[in-house]
Amino acid sequence: MVSIKRVAAVAAVAMAGLTACAGTDSAGSAVPGASEGGGGGVLAKAPVAAAADILPGSTMEKIKQRGELIVGGSLDAPLLSQQNPATGEVEGFDADLGKALAKYIIGQPKVKIVNSASETREALLSNGTVDVVFQTYTITPERAEQVAFAGPYYSSGLSIAVKKGTTGISSPQDLNGKTVIAGANTPAIPAIKKLAPQAKIITFGGDPECVQALKQDRGVAYVQDETLLVADAKKDPELQVVTKPFTQDPYGIGLKHGDDQFKSFVNDWLKKIQANGVWQDIWKNSLGTVVQGEAPTPPEIGSVPGS
Repeated sequence: MVSIKRVAAVAAVAMAGLTACAGTDSAGSAVPGASEGGGGGVLAKAPVAAAADILPGSTMEKIKQRGELIVGGSLDAPLLSQQNPATGEVEGFDADLGKALAKYIIGQPKVKIVNSASETREALLSNGTVDVVFQTYTITPERAEQVAFAGPYYSSGLSIAVKKGTTGISSPQDLNGKTVIAGANTPAIPAIKKLAPQAKIITFGGDPECVQALKQDRGVAYVQDETLLVADAKKDPELQVVTKPFTQDPYGIGLKHGDDQFKSFVNDWLKKIQANGVWQDIWKNSLGTVVQGEAPTPPEIGSVPGS
C-alpha cells in the first residue's frame, strides 16, 4: 500500500501542493489502437498467459480473438492515463496496467481506450462496450452490486485541494458552510456529507471539469482521490493540497458483473505481475516519478468488501 505521507511530502517540496474517479466527455470517445507498443521497457518482462488459461468460450478467448483489449479509462489524468499529444500514446499507471493485461491475454499490449466518466463506467461494463475499467475505480459494496472488481491493485484516499493562497481549510470539517466541488458518482460525495454535513456540494463529470470549476471560484475546495490531486497539482501550480488523506480508497479493476471466470483470471494476472516486479516497474515509471522512495507494497487481493 502506498505511503500517503510520502505523497504529501513530495507535494510540499514541489510547492505545488501535490480512482475514484476520473473521466471526461462522452463514453463513446475511443482511441483506436491507442497503445499497441506502449509502456516502453516496463512491459518487457510482462507475462503472457499459457494457452491453457485462455478457456474456450471465455471472455479471455473473445478478447484474444478480437486482438485488442477494450479499456474504459481516461485520456487526461496525468501520471495515471493521459494521452501524449506528441505521440498519441496513452501513458501512466492505469494505462500501462491495461497494456500489461492486454499482453497477458493477447501476447501483445494492444489496447483501445474508451474515454469514460465516473457516471458511465457501470453502464459501459454491463452493456459490453468495454472489457475492463482501469480508472482509479474505488471499490465499494454499492458499486459491487453492479460490477465485479478484481484487486484491489492500489490504495489511496481522499484529500482536499484549494487554489493556492486559500486559507481556513485544513481538515474536512472546515468545509462546513462552504461550497465544495466533487466528481459525480465518486466516494467524495458521501465522505463530505458525513464529515461536513453543512457543506454545499456541486458536482462535475470528471476531474478536469472539477479543477476548472475550482480555478473559476465556483467552489472553495475540491475533494478527490489524492492520487489525482497529486497529478493535477504537479501540472498546475495554482492548485494546493491542504490535507493528508482522510479515507482509505482501494482501487479495483472493473469487470462485468457475474463473470467470475474472468475475475479469477485477472486476479491471477495481478498476482503474477506483483510477484515478478512488473507492477512495481509500472508504478516507478508513473506515480513513482513524483513520489520518492521505492514502490509500495500492493494491497492484498480480495482484502476489501466488494472485491
